[in-house]
Amino acid sequence: MLALGDCAALATAGPKAYRLARALALGLPVPNGLVLLPEEPVPTQEALFAALSTLAVGSQRFVVRSSAQAEDRAGQSAAGLFHSVTNVAAQDIVSAIEAVRQSGHSELVRVALGGPAAVAVLIQPQVDATRLGVLYRSQHGDLRCEERDADAPEWSDVTVSRYAATDKGPLSVGAALLAQLVAQESASFVASSVASSVASSVASSVASSVAIYAEYAVTSSGQVVFLQVRPAPAQSDDQDFALPTDTTLTYFFDREHNPDPLSSAQQGLVAAVADLVPWLRQQAVCGYLYWATDPSAQRPTISVAHTRETFTTSIVPTCEALLHPLERRILAKDGALSEALRTDPSRCDLTLAETLQVYRSIYRQYVGLLGPAIKRARGQLDQLLQSHLGESLSQHGALLSGIGGAQTERVSQLWQLGRDGCPPEALRLYLARFGAFSSGWDVLVPCDDEQQPDIVAYARHLASLPSTPSIAHALALSHYHDALQTLFDRLPRMAKGALKSLLPLVRDAMVVAEDDDLLFFRAQRLLRWALRGLGARLHQAGQLAQPDLIFDLPWQLPSIESLGSSLHRVGPLGPPMPSSPSELATAQRIQRMKAKQKIPPERIVRGRPEWAMPDGRTLSGTGIGAGPVSGVALVVPSLDNPSQTLATVMKQLSPATILVLPTLLPSWAPAVWGALAVVTDSGGALSHGAILARERGISAVLGTRIATQVIASGQTLLIDGQRGLVVLASDKAQQ
Repeated sequence: MLALGDCAALATAGPKAYRLARALALGLPVPNGLVLLPEEPVPTQEALFAALSTLAVGSQRFVVRSSAQAEDRAGQSAAGLFHSVTNVAAQDIVSAIEAVRQSGHSELVRVALGGPAAVAVLIQPQVDATRLGVLYRSQHGDLRCEERDADAPEWSDVTVSRYAATDKGPLSVGAALLAQLVAQESASFVASSVASSVASSVASSVASSVAIYAEYAVTSSGQVVFLQVRPAPAQSDDQDFALPTDTTLTYFFDREHNPDPLSSAQQGLVAAVADLVPWLRQQAVCGYLYWATDPSAQRPTISVAHTRETFTTSIVPTCEALLHPLERRILAKDGALSEALRTDPSRCDLTLAETLQVYRSIYRQYVGLLGPAIKRARGQLDQLLQSHLGESLSQHGALLSGIGGAQTERVSQLWQLGRDGCPPEALRLYLARFGAFSSGWDVLVPCDDEQQPDIVAYARHLASLPSTPSIAHALALSHYHDALQTLFDRLPRMAKGALKSLLPLVRDAMVVAEDDDLLFFRAQRLLRWALRGLGARLHQAGQLAQPDLIFDLPWQLPSIESLGSSLHRVGPLGPPMPSSPSELATAQRIQRMKAKQKIPPERIVRGRPEWAMPDGRTLSGTGIGAGPVSGVALVVPSLDNPSQTLATVMKQLSPATILVLPTLLPSWAPAVWGALAVVTDSGGALSHGAILARERGISAVLGTRIATQVIASGQTLLIDGQRGLVVLASDKAQQ
């Protein structure tokens, strides 16, 4: 065993250890520790205690981490592949060492690297931190830091800070020194591969343009302690992206609901409801939807205990009273969409004014009241687990398995429809209940009742699967009861009573989160048909080349009569304004297609865009289910691609398919039933995607941010739902 400080020039210690050793030599605050090289035998308990005593670390708890050669390198971080153990008692360090070493022979490592890997082990005292942070130092020297309380759940809000390259605070100074260390490594490698006459200039160029990630902790005294550093991809310098006019808030890309650019009509709707929820700001940026919260605005207070009751006895009756009068004008007597209207949309007499009024009313209930109540319910359960176990709700996701709700009912009815051979009367029965469902939160996207052949295809596919929805739901309930019993065995007596009271309320709130989608889909359908009717009439009048171009016109245009005078008043393109509705709509559609070619920033902090950046063959996110499972990727990079609709994707599914999506919208539930596993760019432990994956009983990794960018269809993946890892198989492993 070696002291960490003695590993500054020792490559076999692994990049993680020797970078921290060099940081120690520079005087940076890094926890001292021990390094056990890959070829060394595991020490005895006595030898380990003696070595730790010579370092005078004075800690009772330790962190035992991997420092493999394959880790923490540029473009191949291997994050999460190898095992690390935190909060280890001194007497348990030896067994932790063995677990960390053994992770170099795991299936995850073999798939990612094409074989096993030798692992050095780093043993350090655990820092008594009040806050934990991750920093990104760009190649330009500016710094972005994200911090959260040390005991906060992973899905909690973080504090984002930015510092200029000239800042002299401890984080900036430390990050600059760490970047210099990483740059020296890169420069040495590059210089060794070029002629000596140009080595100096090459090394200088590399050193001035390095970007790094680093993890750090902040102690109760305010001291910054650095825990890890590795190279990072350079940030994008793309300036071709329009930004919000409000530069005081942090705007987040709403990938979980709208991963694709919004239609002009939907952008108009965003503006039309902006006054309804004071604490929520939404803005279309280059066509993509972003949101921010105003911390100064007051939020409504529906108690957790009354969430389900309020939804059932107040919100649902209110929404039904608004929806029914207008729905009667587009639905047949059996409750499904009128066939006459499907044949001739111009017969729809719904107006934008009346459908917008209903949409606004339901939006206020859906977003303004239910959203905060559901989040509060999850927060209270998370707080209970944190206070008694020091664990977050996301670590106990099985407590939300088998909640049922509208999604489970929908898939079950589709399955039964397929089992019955899809007779017309059964199809109409399904559409009467779920015809308003759409594969996107945009009025541009057709509803189920407009694509009946696809619904029949879904139903037949589901009926052909070996596992029925009822069996899957029963298994999900079984996982819930098992998880609950395990949790009861660990909790103190008083906490058990609190959990018994709170958990049913939280599960009820999560059912509401599923069921309220149908109300909103119905409101969206009314607006869609008002627009479809207008588009058909404009087409008949020769003002639109195609009826569906209506969705690329500003939705405010209320009628054919006022259309001509309204174009110059509300057109979003600015001068010169196209002279006809078709020209305006076509120009807007071209803008939307161009926006699809861009990679939108993950967030915009005080007017500055920040992109998620690919880094290596391992992606991490929120894990659902067990693992690992291996399969072949089917990537759906955009949910509004006509060539990759839900129907076409379902035809490509096989028992070995790992579905890779921007997000898992409620309407994509049937696809989950046909996949081996699911990976998404967006989502978390408590999202719709997580609920669907648990209900189906499959593994999923949600919220990777960049999966659809870096994974290709046909690529072999290994999914570990327990650890939240997606491993892209190496070329060697796939051969």
